[in-house]
Amino acid sequence: MSVRHPVDNSSGPTMGGKPNNRQRVWWIVASAGLAVLIVVLVVAGVAASNGAAPNAAETSESPTPSQRSTATPSAAPSPTPPPIPSLTPSPTAPPAAAPAPTEGAVAEPAPPAAQAPVPLTDSAAALPGVVFSIGTLEAVDGVARGPGEVGGPSLRFSVTVRNDTRDTVSLTSTVVNLFFGAGQSPATELTASGGAPFPDSVAPGATQQGVFVFTVPSDQRDQVRIAVDYSVGVPIVLFEGAAPR
Repeated sequence: MSVRHPVDNSSGPTMGGKPNNRQRVWWIVASAGLAVLIVVLVVAGVAASNGAAPNAAETSESPTPSQRSTATPSAAPSPTPPPIPSLTPSPTAPPAAAPAPTEGAVAEPAPPAAQAPVPLTDSAAALPGVVFSIGTLEAVDGVARGPGEVGGPSLRFSVTVRNDTRDTVSLTSTVVNLFFGAGQSPATELTASGGAPFPDSVAPGATQQGVFVFTVPSDQRDQVRIAVDYSVGVPIVLFEGAAPR
């Protein structure tokens, strides 16, 4: 009696050339793995294509930094506002005021008026009825006596006052001066050498005189001028001509 052994399908192909069950399983597994691989590759390709497209679009559409800076308009500088004119008028400088007189200072009086000169030999009235005349001039050697006097060649002459009015004429304010040379330089009066001042007054219808001595260089006597200032506010009487040397 013979013993029958069970058939082992895993040992290889069966008789007749048909594949056994283990080979069929390997083909199924291999096919499934290939399908999975294909699916993975397809999904990866789709994902890659989807991811590359936006990047390309972004690359083509997005401007480069230089394009952005060029496209963006630069802000125009804000114009400087014009200066607003002041509504307050500028003060006008006041006219320069005359300097105030110093306290205690005495204003210089205006130079007194003078009559037209007359020759030394003529007479002239300072006021109606008050007439002056010059006596003969003589050359003398003047002597200095008072302060500031300098002696030397001098001229001596008399001045006569005639009062033709009905009132007494005061002579307390009457002053006599002498000028000489082309520049009419003032001469210095000497109180000595025969000089005598005017009296204080002249009675109505009377005549008085004074004698005066002035130092005058001998070479500058061709043109001398004697000025008789009777009183303040009265024009000065002038006598002029040549004097002896």
